[in-house]
Amino acid sequence: MGPSVACLAILALAGTCLATGSADSNIAFKLFVNNSAERSVQPVPANQYRDSFPYRSRYYAANASAGEYFRTGYGDVVNSQAAFVAAINNRTRGWKAGVNPLRHDQYRTGALLYEEAARAKLPQGIVLKLQVEPFPESFDARQKWSFCPSVGTIRNQGCCASSYAVAAVATITDRWCIHSEGKSQFSFGAYDVLSCCHRCGFGCDGGVPSAVWHYWVENGITSGGAYESHEGCQSYPFGVCKPQEIFAPHVDLICLRQCQPGYNTTYLEDKHFGRVAYSVPRDEDRILYELFYFGPVQASFTVYTDFIQYKSGVYRHTYGVRVGDHSVKIVGWGVENGTKFWLCANSWGAEWGENGFFKIIRGEDHLSVESNVVAGLPLFR
Repeated sequence: MGPSVACLAILALAGTCLATGSADSNIAFKLFVNNSAERSVQPVPANQYRDSFPYRSRYYAANASAGEYFRTGYGDVVNSQAAFVAAINNRTRGWKAGVNPLRHDQYRTGALLYEEAARAKLPQGIVLKLQVEPFPESFDARQKWSFCPSVGTIRNQGCCASSYAVAAVATITDRWCIHSEGKSQFSFGAYDVLSCCHRCGFGCDGGVPSAVWHYWVENGITSGGAYESHEGCQSYPFGVCKPQEIFAPHVDLICLRQCQPGYNTTYLEDKHFGRVAYSVPRDEDRILYELFYFGPVQASFTVYTDFIQYKSGVYRHTYGVRVGDHSVKIVGWGVENGTKFWLCANSWGAEWGENGFFKIIRGEDHLSVESNVVAGLPLFR
């Protein structure tokens, strides 16, 4: 007899209740699917993806030799990181900024949240645990699932605005391990998404996080290691920006559909698939529930220049201008000096922030961080 199923209907939309596989026999999930024509997906032709103007980096025309400067949003320009950091710290309470080892324009974002309106959104999903317990005041997925070292791994998207893909595959890697109870340590790679998922976005000019999860379910994603690691089917192709490449990575993203030499599995055999992908409702408790029982989630939010200088504390936007939208992985939560926060893993390397992690205000949908949460469950064959 299959696993028992409990479904909770909270939205006035058509829903489907499904039981998960044996690895998750204690859970069930419900998808609330809007059946309107707004959800139809129009595939992007491959030649349009590579040849269209949006794919060509908007940084090409900039001068890589120009000095670093910061717009404050108040009509002023600050001409050094140190001065900008001092200006931030004079205005902040609860967090500290600091000087980074790289120029601020070498930390790329990459989530195109405005594209969500023009593309198929994931249905909202409610995942249910049949036995539950109260949420603790603080939680760290690295501790609960210590048998999954990927949860604490900080990736580096390098000289590419690819957070939509890098944060997605990092989160998928964690969930694959967690739902296999540590038996399968498969590291999903971003190269397959960047080069072959044309509906996901524009390569190194950003993309749509939910489309990556849809791609995982429909097409599968291959393995991949860090830059120059030669691990997995396809290693990540971008390191940190070199001086002559500050404004444009010099790597062609070609969908090869083959693994790198020395990897003894074919591209198609290496594909691992998701069972279901969904967006998490914009509700603090639902995100807590999802994270506590099923693993890290991907979240996207608006980034301002002060965030790039983050070093410690609970971040709240204070100073500077909008940079773009960015995707990260939420791995926990807590309270610091009376302020609730989400604990997040960024993809700017371990030298940024608090060893690659940061904390951001929780429960206020600050910069829309709780409005853009996506997740999914793996398919074990």
